[in-house]
Amino acid sequence: MLLGWVYLLLPLVCWAVVMRTRVVGVAVFAVLAGLAMVLVGLECDWYFTRATAEIEAGYPFAAGLVILVGVLIERRLRGPRPKGEFFTPTGGAAVAICAHALIGTVICFVYGPFLSYEAFLPSAEEVSMPPGLTAQSTDGYCGSNFCSRTLTIVSITGLPPAEVANRLRKHLVTDGWRPGGSNTLLRRHGWLVDTRLSEIWISESPLGVSVELAGSELTNTDTRP
Repeated sequence: MLLGWVYLLLPLVCWAVVMRTRVVGVAVFAVLAGLAMVLVGLECDWYFTRATAEIEAGYPFAAGLVILVGVLIERRLRGPRPKGEFFTPTGGAAVAICAHALIGTVICFVYGPFLSYEAFLPSAEEVSMPPGLTAQSTDGYCGSNFCSRTLTIVSITGLPPAEVANRLRKHLVTDGWRPGGSNTLLRRHGWLVDTRLSEIWISESPLGVSVELAGSELTNTDTRP
């Protein structure tokens, strides 16, 4: 948890150290805060994107680029910084930014492949609804090698369960889900780094339609985004 906060706030701290002007300082700080809120939104499940791993790994590079642009603009406005000691707060901030980018690289190319061996709880946002259908989600749970949540599908127009299930299945196939074994639908959970699979089981009964959305530790190298 502590390392996560350090990873999130380090660019803002570095900019607070190197900034020299009020206007540019506030503008760059606002952009950095916006980038940080993107990560917060992913962590808090405010929205879903298949590029979550790429965004988390690319955050330090984007933040470093924003800081570099801010430094160059301030240099143009106020000129070069006064020469001082070999190690200055500015130099320390530069080292921290480089270390931050290195951590992002490690996450992407070293830790990323290990994601394929970890179970995960899929977001309900992974299952898009066709017009006329809505979904209510449970909090979900995790077992020894998989995580799952259940969605209850409701028709706004009063369609029978069989029609709801058929309409949902066709929509999901159009949305990129592909048929798998045991009457499931599969889709890669991530984009490039995260190759884990999300799985869907659609079941119907006289009372309605339910969808079990699961994320297991198993991978399939033949899966395409």
